[in-house]
Amino acid sequence: METGPSVSIIVPIYKVEQYIARCLDSIKAQTFTDFEVIIIDDGSPDRSGEIAEKYTADPRFKLYRQANAGVGAVRNRGLSLARGEYVAFVDSDDMIMPDHLEKLYGAAKESKADIVCCSYCCCDEKGGHLRSSKIRKRRGVYSAERLIGNILRDISVRRYLWSKLWKRSLFTDNGVSFPCVLFEDTRVIPILFYHAKRIAVITDATYVYTCRSNSITGLTAKSCIGDYIAANEAVESFFMNTREAEFYRWNLRYQRVKTVSVTFCWLFIRMWRTKTLDYFGTNLAKIVRYALPGNETAMPHYKKSQIIRADGQSLVKR
Repeated sequence: METGPSVSIIVPIYKVEQYIARCLDSIKAQTFTDFEVIIIDDGSPDRSGEIAEKYTADPRFKLYRQANAGVGAVRNRGLSLARGEYVAFVDSDDMIMPDHLEKLYGAAKESKADIVCCSYCCCDEKGGHLRSSKIRKRRGVYSAERLIGNILRDISVRRYLWSKLWKRSLFTDNGVSFPCVLFEDTRVIPILFYHAKRIAVITDATYVYTCRSNSITGLTAKSCIGDYIAANEAVESFFMNTREAEFYRWNLRYQRVKTVSVTFCWLFIRMWRTKTLDYFGTNLAKIVRYALPGNETAMPHYKKSQIIRADGQSLVKR
């Protein structure tokens, strides 16, 4: 019976002909070699697919083509094709350091972790180093309960899909998939942390994120603010409908305050950049609706003895 590789790397490509070669070169240069690369051309109108096809001379690299469906659909297809025990997501305009997989997979196997988190560094569009961003947790192994507050508040451990190695069974065993909207990872990552048991943290900055002027965080997408609010509402809804809702109450309120603050800033930055009031009233109404205390979905109150995970483990320290 054929066994799959240890790690499946999913790379969506769309309008990245300037970056795709350096991305795939960085994967090919990995010191850890037991991986497969699932490259999905999401109907890119440029030469991205043509460039990526050259890498399929290496049997570990596989290229698939489809009509444009968005990054959420691409990642779902990548997961359906993946055979690895673990899954890594690498954006096609980013790079990984040569020891990225070696360090993350090594930490996963040593600690039997469901998720491994690492630090990252940022570069400009030409590959010049801008800054390093250290994960604000000590190196080690944590229970999911120790880190779930951080991921809900999106601090210390950030909601970035690409700076982590994921056990594939977190998706397949729990029916987790990506929605086809912006901030699909913001919706999904907290749910994956909820289903995890052990999470390893390494402080090495092994992922290289490219800061692009036309990225989503550059507010070029008209639905940016609405989708970000909807993503956080979805997370809130999920956790408020768990048996442990009371345990997450404060973190969810923090998330709400942070979401309102961030989207207000995005709204005024967009207005200043575009010098128009396009979508100002619509987005302001969305932010206000989300911010109103009366909009908060009622969360059940449990006694501490009742705050138990679905697997029977107590979330309350006695």
